[in-house]
Amino acid sequence: MGLSAGQARLLSITSRKSDCEFQSMRLSHQKIALSRELADLSNEYQNSLDQTKLIYDYYGTGDTSTPLSYSILMSPSTLNDYMPTLLTDSMGRVTLNSKYAAAARFAGIPQEGLGTLPSEAMRRAFVEGLYNSGIISSTMKDTIKGLPYNQAAGFGGDTTVAVQTDSGNLDDLCNFLDDIGANIEITIDGSMVHGTNANMQLICSDESKHIKATASSGTETKQFNLSDLLNGTETVELYMYNKKGSNPNNEMANAAQALLEDILNQTGEYLSQVFDLGDGYSASALDYAMNEIKKLYIPVDDSTGEYYNDFYSDTTHFNGEVGEENASKYIGWANTEYQCGWGYHRSKNRVSIGNMLQAYLTYFADFINGVSTTDINGIDKYYVEKGNLANSSLVTDDSSYIYTWLTGTTVSSDDLAQATFYDALFNQLCANGWTENDEVTDSSYLQEMLQSGMLYISKVKDDGYYYQGNYATDPYIKEISDETLIAQVEAKYTTEKAKLNTKEETLDMKMKNLDTEISSLTTEYDTVKNTISKNIEKSFKRYNA
Repeated sequence: MGLSAGQARLLSITSRKSDCEFQSMRLSHQKIALSRELADLSNEYQNSLDQTKLIYDYYGTGDTSTPLSYSILMSPSTLNDYMPTLLTDSMGRVTLNSKYAAAARFAGIPQEGLGTLPSEAMRRAFVEGLYNSGIISSTMKDTIKGLPYNQAAGFGGDTTVAVQTDSGNLDDLCNFLDDIGANIEITIDGSMVHGTNANMQLICSDESKHIKATASSGTETKQFNLSDLLNGTETVELYMYNKKGSNPNNEMANAAQALLEDILNQTGEYLSQVFDLGDGYSASALDYAMNEIKKLYIPVDDSTGEYYNDFYSDTTHFNGEVGEENASKYIGWANTEYQCGWGYHRSKNRVSIGNMLQAYLTYFADFINGVSTTDINGIDKYYVEKGNLANSSLVTDDSSYIYTWLTGTTVSSDDLAQATFYDALFNQLCANGWTENDEVTDSSYLQEMLQSGMLYISKVKDDGYYYQGNYATDPYIKEISDETLIAQVEAKYTTEKAKLNTKEETLDMKMKNLDTEISSLTTEYDTVKNTISKNIEKSFKRYNA
């Protein structure tokens, strides 16, 4: 081999050897990267062994086939005892999917909540919104709206009353009272009248029902339809006449008070039959109305426990002189002067039965409507004040006011349970507010939010109230190992590990071949270099000679 050829070969070997060494280094780096991938895969597999999932085991049998879902918590069924299990944030606001959120908006429930229980009208709008969102059927909508609003559901109350209700204005209510024969009987007899030239009368717009009793007369009873008294179709007034200048004696005054109490008690029985929806709230309203109207019309002297009967001198409980023509325009007892052909008599006891019962109904409506409710001028919407009717705002004067009463029709237990479910949900939205997050319908997202502490479970307890807590506090929600996910990750680990091992074996073989080639090149390099050195040495020797 000539020197030129030798040098060229030496350079070729050097270049090839450098390239092989570079390839070997690159393969070495790839092998290190494979080691890291294998380590990461191993860590992922180890972590997957701790994967859990949330399941709903209502019957406590250990069944793991029912994953926790939004529909289980928020759709009425035996799985939630027909009471919504709420997803709430740290502020207690209920998390709603898009359909429930649309119903809340339709009802006008602010996202911050009302801080109190709402009106019947808002509840009816919420039920309408549930139907519009496709959550309930048209039949269920009508059924729920026909049942009394359970304002105590989720606030210590029981299930909704199983009797359906109807709603309407005063005319509708009066038609219903006519249908059930709600009649008031008023009896006056001579034993109620005391004193010379004294008498007690019932003066009616229907003169055939007029009653006049003296100390020597017998007993007479007349019947009046409650609806006629409430809507003003019939006017009925109780008069007590006494000789001019004389005060009514206690016996006749007490008899008049007892008569009014009997009329109120009869009315109270009908109103309880019609308005007591079994929800506790309406019963409280009826008690409130009875107590307030008795204070106004049949007050009791605290010192004696007897009816307050000082009609003449007292101005605290009774109106003063109002004039004959104005007596029927007053709330409470009115004093008037009556003149007859044989002399003057002073009637110091005169009261409108219709005004009394209309005021009674106003007290009831005021409580139901919320005694703090005011009109656009900031004045109480409905109120009763002793004195001229113009000083009061009676509910019977408001033709737009909607009453709700029992019809006597019962519904199935399933429909009743669903009504209670939606009333409880409605009450919580109004009291605590709500947020919208449609992702909660995804079970994986729901689980992640619960396990991370971003959402809580709010559930009704034995006392009937809702309490917020971690999902682990719910006896029906169980956290178990996710065997399916673990098997999936294990299969992935096995497959990926096999791929990495194959890649590593391929790299090892390539690196081994490169090492062999590098060794061969090194040997050849040394041989060529040695040959070149010898040729140079021979050349020097030749020319030196």
